[in-house]
Amino acid sequence: MDNLKNSWNKMINKLKENDPKRKRFKKLYGKLEEMETQLAEIKDDISEIRLRIEDVTEIVNKLMEEISDVEDYMKENLGSDWKILKNSWKRCKKGEISKKEFIKIGLTKVGKRFASIFISM
Repeated sequence: MDNLKNSWNKMINKLKENDPKRKRFKKLYGKLEEMETQLAEIKDDISEIRLRIEDVTEIVNKLMEEISDVEDYMKENLGSDWKILKNSWKRCKKGEISKKEFIKIGLTKVGKRFASIFISM
C-alpha cells in the first residue's frame, strides 16, 4: 500500500513540475527575486550618492565663505547657468532656504559646473 501511495505521489509531483503554469510562476518568482536584489543595490548606491553630495556641499560652503561678493562671482563664472540659480539665490538671501540647501540646488540643477567654479578658484 505504501508503494502505491509513494508512486502515486511521485506521479502527481511530476505532473505538477511539468505543468506550464508552474514553470511560468517559477520563472516569474526568479525574476522577482532578481529585481529585489537589484533594488537593494540601487538603494545602496543612492545612499552613497547622497553622502557624496553632502561632502561636496560642505566643501563648496567653506569655499563660498571666502568670497566677499558671492552673487557677482556666480554671475561672472556661471554665465547662462546663473539664470537657473538666480531665484534660488534670492530665496537664500531672504532666508527662505539655507545656504547649504542653495548649494544642493546648484549641484542638482547645474551639476559639476557649479561646484567647479568654487573648487578651481
